[in-house]
Amino acid sequence: MPPIPVIEYVAVILIGVVIWLLGRIRPDVIAPFGRLIDRIMHHRNTRLALMVVWWWLGWHFFTDK
Repeated sequence: MPPIPVIEYVAVILIGVVIWLLGRIRPDVIAPFGRLIDRIMHHRNTRLALMVVWWWLGWHFFTDK
């Protein structure tokens, strides 16, 4: 039996694939990923927040401490 974190990561990936497929098959129910990204990136504040989040992740996980 694989460890619990492996099962959780696989479950999250499978849920993401199912949501992506639903967006492709039924765009009236769930917005496709491209449309979601267009909507999010439309506003300047969300672009700035996304940049800050990526900077924070890079600073905490990819720098040599």
